[in-house]
Amino acid sequence: MKLLTREQCGERLRAVFPSGVVDDPRAVAGPLAAAAVYGCLYCGAMEGHNPLRPSMILWMCDGVAARAAASGPERFHEERERWYRAALRGHRALLSLLDEWGIEHRQWYADNSREPLRDETFREWLRLGAMAHDSSIPTTSPRPGWTLRGDFASLFRPQLEGEELDETIRVWQTANLGTVGRVRVRLEAERRAAGHAVEVRLPNGSVRPLTPGDSSLILKGVIERLAPKLLGAPGVVAISQSKRKVDVSDDELLRDLGLRIEVADLLPDALLFDADSGRFWFVEAAASDGEIHEARREELLRWAEAHGIEATSCAFLTAFLSRTHEAFRRRAARVAWGTHLWFLDEPDGVVRLEWLS
Repeated sequence: MKLLTREQCGERLRAVFPSGVVDDPRAVAGPLAAAAVYGCLYCGAMEGHNPLRPSMILWMCDGVAARAAASGPERFHEERERWYRAALRGHRALLSLLDEWGIEHRQWYADNSREPLRDETFREWLRLGAMAHDSSIPTTSPRPGWTLRGDFASLFRPQLEGEELDETIRVWQTANLGTVGRVRVRLEAERRAAGHAVEVRLPNGSVRPLTPGDSSLILKGVIERLAPKLLGAPGVVAISQSKRKVDVSDDELLRDLGLRIEVADLLPDALLFDADSGRFWFVEAAASDGEIHEARREELLRWAEAHGIEATSCAFLTAFLSRTHEAFRRRAARVAWGTHLWFLDEPDGVVRLEWLS
């Protein structure tokens, strides 16, 4: 029986759980997770059949994997059953079997990896619908109780390739990752596309190109998805791109507001205006850094004052790809009080950092 290799299992896991889709991608799609998928497939640990202990994954080795790859279907089924039964009895029994096979046992992971595998990988897979556990057995019990869900295991069929594989993964993601997870999957695809081109539709109906990249994808989300909900009558005064300052602006709106924006102005990534409230929104898209910290907030307020805009008419927003993204984890503590946070993968909510009076 042909199995994907451990490395191929890892590649497929990264396709199922692409970066940014889950809170801890290493737990569900890292090297230890890839070893777990291979071990479960080797033992036939699926849908309650041939349940495993986490330690049994750690005991898998290259010699056994190579032997399996070289075996015909009948021999493979016979030998994996022997491996499984020996591993159930314990490490000593497994070593005895491997000695019979002439395999020097160099297990993939040390026994102290048991808790990370169980508490991080298995439990997260359990939450995401990728794994099942016998409910009659405590999750910390040494008794075997873990198996892959059948639909998740089917994603690792070697014959799945190309468009058929992509569609099978998409169907599983839609069924199991939940609303936020599905949004993150879609956004990850958009991020890849954003490496080539990003276009934003402004509130006045015009469409403008933006510089390719994550920052532009975030700005597109702010303008097209957040502004219509957060602002009563939104308008885009200016969008500032790193390569060309004042890259996009609404000239008519600028004239109506009596504003003159110079190329040398230290503008935020986007300056929005709400005609209903008369409030200006200073927006920074923090794809890697660039959050509105205290010094940046004061700098923007000085620009506003120089242009006749009162501080009470100013609001500030730092937008990130996701709460799980590295940029937010690194920069969140620097974001200024009295400002707002928004996340592209959770577009229906805004966080305000506000002191209690």
